Amino acid sequence: MVARNSPDASPTLSILLSNKHVELPTDILREIFETTARNFPGTGVKLAGLCKRTQYWMEWFIYETVVLDHPSTRTSAFLRTIDARPAEFFSQRVKNLYLSYTITLDEAQKILPVCSSLTHLTCWAQSSQRPGWLLPLLSSSTLTRLSIKLDMLTTRGALLSFSDKIFQGLTHLEIVSPPPVKTGMSVDWTTLIGLPKLKHLIIGNLFSWDHFYLLPIIRGLLDLSVSLEVLAILSKDERMLEALGCQEFIDPRLVILPRFNWPLDLPTYWKNLYTGELDAWEPSAQKVMKQRLERNQQIRLTTPLYQD
Repeated sequence: MVARNSPDASPTLSILLSNKHVELPTDILREIFETTARNFPGTGVKLAGLCKRTQYWMEWFIYETVVLDHPSTRTSAFLRTIDARPAEFFSQRVKNLYLSYTITLDEAQKILPVCSSLTHLTCWAQSSQRPGWLLPLLSSSTLTRLSIKLDMLTTRGALLSFSDKIFQGLTHLEIVSPPPVKTGMSVDWTTLIGLPKLKHLIIGNLFSWDHFYLLPIIRGLLDLSVSLEVLAILSKDERMLEALGCQEFIDPRLVILPRFNWPLDLPTYWKNLYTGELDAWEPSAQKVMKQRLERNQQIRLTTPLYQD
């Protein structure tokens, strides 16, 4: 089991399984175990070890979210599990998959085909040597949240368009390290504005010497996207921050963050994803909510109570 860690579970749950005088319907008993695992991060593996029945129940929870980062032993264990289980096991259970920059292209190409019913994919695998490799492995029918580098989706010389069907169902999109102009990668950024379901967009990291060309796109998203609720820009570049701080970019939906794991350090960020204590999209959404509240408060303070 590699998707969650495991402090001790309550002995009361063992009693529920072993006490012959306690007869709960199976669906209620399963709900008790699943609720316990969700409310007490890290208990799922321990509960799975109680008996075969709880192992079956908990495997659905344990493998729902798979996070592969440090240590490499976790990735190795997951790859061994892929060798030992049928592909259907993963396609049915794995819904949220995080592949960090520690994952090799070969490892990613082994993992993704069996995890074929994802709703959330973060894929930062080491793959710059093979542009376009990811697109054939994605399912547009289930995917709603995606975090990737754009060169994973297009071959050299081809025009990448966000009108591709893989983007149409997305509510959350993170564009990691967008290509500088000098790379020659062709992207039709105007099609990003028309995504019908996109609510949350993260772009970064941005640098003034590579990404000033994106400023009109950012302004266009704020002006024209009918669904966008959060636009987070990752940057610590002073000139980029100065440009985004000017009057034309004042919008409560726009937030600037210094790094993807803000406000946590890296070990805590990956650990909290692993235990289910963190939604990677939540910090920027919370910051937008705070900005909206502050803006509404400012409007109330500056609006006269009585007008002629």
